[in-house]
Amino acid sequence: MHKLPFTPVVQRLLDDPDDFLDRIRSDAAGFAEEVLEEEGPATPPSGVIPTLGSIAIAVFDTDGVLVHHVIPDWWPGDYPIAELRESLPAPDGGARLQFIRTPQGRYLRAVCVTGREAAGWNLPYATRESVRAHPESHLLLGVDASWPSRALAAATMSFGLNGLQRKAVLAVLQTGNGREAAAALKLSYATVREALSETARLMRAPNLPAVIRRVVETSFGILPSNFDSAAELAGWLPLTMRQCQICELIAEGVSRQATASAMRISPAVVKKELEQIFAVLSVSSAAELARTWVEAKALRQISRSTDTPLGFFDPLVEPTHFLPRADDRQVIAWSDYGPSSGRPVLVVHSNWTCRAVPRPFVLQLQAAGWRPIAIDRPGFGSTHPGTISVMRPFDQAIADTLDVLNRLKIDRIPVVARRGAHFTTALKARLGKRIGPVLMVSPNPPTRDAGRRTGIVGVIKEAFYRSPQLIEFYFRVVTAQLSFERMEKLTRAICAGSPPDEALCDDEQFIRDRFKAIRPFSTGNLKGAIVEETIISRNLASFEPMPCEDCMIVQGHHDNHYAYDEVIEFWSAIWPRATLIGVEDAGQFMTSSHPQLLVDLLDQLTGNDKGAPTPPPSSAPR
Repeated sequence: MHKLPFTPVVQRLLDDPDDFLDRIRSDAAGFAEEVLEEEGPATPPSGVIPTLGSIAIAVFDTDGVLVHHVIPDWWPGDYPIAELRESLPAPDGGARLQFIRTPQGRYLRAVCVTGREAAGWNLPYATRESVRAHPESHLLLGVDASWPSRALAAATMSFGLNGLQRKAVLAVLQTGNGREAAAALKLSYATVREALSETARLMRAPNLPAVIRRVVETSFGILPSNFDSAAELAGWLPLTMRQCQICELIAEGVSRQATASAMRISPAVVKKELEQIFAVLSVSSAAELARTWVEAKALRQISRSTDTPLGFFDPLVEPTHFLPRADDRQVIAWSDYGPSSGRPVLVVHSNWTCRAVPRPFVLQLQAAGWRPIAIDRPGFGSTHPGTISVMRPFDQAIADTLDVLNRLKIDRIPVVARRGAHFTTALKARLGKRIGPVLMVSPNPPTRDAGRRTGIVGVIKEAFYRSPQLIEFYFRVVTAQLSFERMEKLTRAICAGSPPDEALCDDEQFIRDRFKAIRPFSTGNLKGAIVEETIISRNLASFEPMPCEDCMIVQGHHDNHYAYDEVIEFWSAIWPRATLIGVEDAGQFMTSSHPQLLVDLLDQLTGNDKGAPTPPPSSAPR
């Protein structure tokens, strides 16, 4: 198995955290300057995590023999991928997007490059190993989102569309416009037009091209919101920079008149440029242009050298849903683990992870009749940052939570917070009766000079406390390098010194859960994590005491990053009526190590919603 170490600074931190801690304490400013100078220029770029099933992949050896392939369900069965390879020019001139029309009239978008050029690309693990085993090979990537596929169907469901709306969108993707979609579905144009209009309203999209763009982007996976499409694609497509800028605006749903105004050119020039664009890209409508633009963007993102094995994302492992914000361009992402008949419970993620809930905790919650729901806060995972800032860190997250609760028609919901205590406190204070009892698990207090410092996290806490400018740097450097193997190594270093958490590291499911929860940061969408860590490291949050009695604070005595007394001292001052529970045989990852205990506590906490709960006999309060 091919394993890559972390970049030098991170690797030295893992190998000898005590040395780093000594250096930070002796000269924090000099340490920060040294680290930024050494690692900054080599910081890996943000990547994209494509969705399995959205891209066809093939590797051919020097004799043209197919040695590896990943063929999704949408690939034309009567068009062997070898024929596509034969129709493309030799890849020696570098990667460039090609447009191919099959004998059956399907349009495919493809890239063919040498194995050496693709060595650092973001590819599935098996593909990456095949390319390494055949360095003189040719790699071929192909897309065609115009054909209904599992990934596209999942994308339409993620936005909460009904059956007719999903069929209408998929038909437009296949045919290019509403009238042909109606004919393909054997429905009246008025019926399909109404379905598409309602779809645009639900997705808060201005028109059909914007709907198509968002669905196709979702089908390909997570795309960083700050990706400059026009600049990146100008050298990738047979289009000029101005034409690429027009494509970006039209695909976003901007009208031709508004596009002309935004670019300070006349509508006649936009019309003429679009005629050229349609001819070059072999499209006949703005909806088709939106689809093709996203296809090109997805392939371009994969081809950006990451030098890190991000791999691909399987949508089946996380039940993703999207809710567009009112600004019509940004989305809130959440997971609803079901069952729909269960009692909803909001599971809040920490400031170091995204929304994915550990599998043992999900299963125990479901077995007890709960329906876990987890929301990516702004700037985490798949939720756009919105208006978050250090001065107003939780306003957007609270508004997003309220939007999701309203969308799901949930009047009141209890909360389990895995760390994430600062947000949970702000949420309870702001939303009042909408938020039920709160179970805070391993709530992290703000960093203090006298706080516990052990291992790699202790070093990072000290670095952030003394040199806040390192916060964003470390998040970007570490998360951009994550692979499953690196995640295991990092997690073992984080858990060192805590016997219960060290034991968890021998469970592959625990490492997979951690990988799934942290991996989305690799896309570069981590502003929320940076803002919240700044709040914690600099103790910038201010809370009035909470008069609530419906709160439990649960802290493990083997949490190697925060001492029990340190946690209780801070949070009991804010939640003076909370029930305090110490767990003797637990570390910080209790949702993985003690899921049944937490579910029992949740059941007890919610059994008498108006009264102060008492701890169970198995967990004496401290």
